[in-house]
Amino acid sequence: MNWIERKILGFFVKTKGIFSAPLFGGKGIIFMLHRVLPENERNAFTLNKDLAITPEKLEEFILFFKQKGYVFISLDELADYLDEKIKFQQKFICLTFDDGYKDNLIVGLPVLKKHQVPATIYVTNCLPNGTAIMWWYLFENHVKSHSELILNSSKGRSVFQWENEPSAFSQFGKVSEAIKSIPGNELPVVLSQSFGLSVSEMEAHGEAISLSWEEIKELSNDPLITIGAHTMNHICLKQQLEELVVEEMKASKIEIEKYIGKEVVHFAYPFGGEVDVSKRELEIAAEVGYRTSTLNQAGSIFKSNKKSKQALARMPLGNRIDSERISNYINGIYHFSVNGFKKQKYQ
Repeated sequence: MNWIERKILGFFVKTKGIFSAPLFGGKGIIFMLHRVLPENERNAFTLNKDLAITPEKLEEFILFFKQKGYVFISLDELADYLDEKIKFQQKFICLTFDDGYKDNLIVGLPVLKKHQVPATIYVTNCLPNGTAIMWWYLFENHVKSHSELILNSSKGRSVFQWENEPSAFSQFGKVSEAIKSIPGNELPVVLSQSFGLSVSEMEAHGEAISLSWEEIKELSNDPLITIGAHTMNHICLKQQLEELVVEEMKASKIEIEKYIGKEVVHFAYPFGGEVDVSKRELEIAAEVGYRTSTLNQAGSIFKSNKKSKQALARMPLGNRIDSERISNYINGIYHFSVNGFKKQKYQ
């Protein structure tokens, strides 16, 4: 953000979003969530605590936006809106859940059904296939009984050391980037050596909290739920060879369609940050046949996003998102603070 944008941001904040709302509040918001867990289960985590929202907080957000006059829509409806096939008088909200956790069905769906709110669940195929290695959870467990993590791959050797949990967790960003840089075909063996666990032990940990194909079919049969794709193995696509990127996107779509008996036309990029997604991935997503693709990059949704349906912004939503942050989502201050004048990602 340059000095002019900083000055304007200060003005927007000082005037409490009155002037930013019509410019950067957009027509709606896509929210990004992962898990829905009861408070006691959510509190069992430290590093990964914010991956989960409690059902009470989810319901609170739903009621808040309904009271504000927002309408909750599906991603199919959003795509139709961007393609100018339908119109909305009200501003809208889309709820999306990444990965495919079992609690989306057990804890999350009852809340959605109670309030008749549609949502999309982006399935990473390795979860129902029982081959997921959720290293973000494994790292949190590893820290409790170890003082270092060593990663040895064809990309080189990385060593992370710590004296206590806060010290370890403060390095998670660097650990994450190091793991994401490892070629996908090497990842299981590298992580097995790093965490001191067999591949089957790591997969068993993931399978215990993952949706099965039968449960995904059950969710797909609910009129409120849209099933989207999230690659086969939740790897950082930007770091991979193009051939593997195409395979990850295409095979995920084909396999999910086989199990649910419906076309899959929505996609979310794993990790989804600026360092994880390039224009190459956007082009491949369109070629594979996805109508929309979403990022883990904050921003409002505008009518002009018709030109960038493979790079739709999402706002994070969770228990620690307070009323001030929500207000800044709505009034466009948050969008401007992240994107400046840009309304489309990867322009």
